[in-house]
Amino acid sequence: MTTTAELVVLVDDSGTPVGTAEKFSVHGVETPLHLAFSCHVYDPDGRVLVTRRALGKLTWPGVWTNSFCGHPGPGERLEDALARRARLELGITIEGLELVLPHFRYRAVDASGVVENEICPVYRAVTTDAVRANPDEVAEYEWLEPAALRAAVAAAPFAFSPWLVLQLEQWKTPV
Repeated sequence: MTTTAELVVLVDDSGTPVGTAEKFSVHGVETPLHLAFSCHVYDPDGRVLVTRRALGKLTWPGVWTNSFCGHPGPGERLEDALARRARLELGITIEGLELVLPHFRYRAVDASGVVENEICPVYRAVTTDAVRANPDEVAEYEWLEPAALRAAVAAAPFAFSPWLVLQLEQWKTPV
């Protein structure tokens, strides 16, 4: 049985697609700029879902981060990619999708030398579903009051993904 490699969209500095590459090849020491997305999921009570990345993840294994992240495939609408990753990582459906940081971009290097280099719009969404975390993606998760998340990140930023730390610096409210 043949499996198709997951492709990500390579972009130039303005965010214009310039090609594709296999996902495994764009997270190394020479990481080309590519398109991604990040999502903060809330419950109806206003709590935000934070997840701890599975220990088997290539980048930042075991660190706490936003609800979920991912990459749209070539020609895939961001909204569809978000719905796909919410189901895959957390077993949930999302609604009320809101773009909160449309121009978020970051480059970060983890302890193993792996580089993230992404144009990564940030979204907020709501779910009423019970989380059914995929253990290949998520080691554990917690629903937190937004103020508690901000306090934890301020107290120990090293325990969180660099993109979450940067997102919270740029997105002043509600998280």
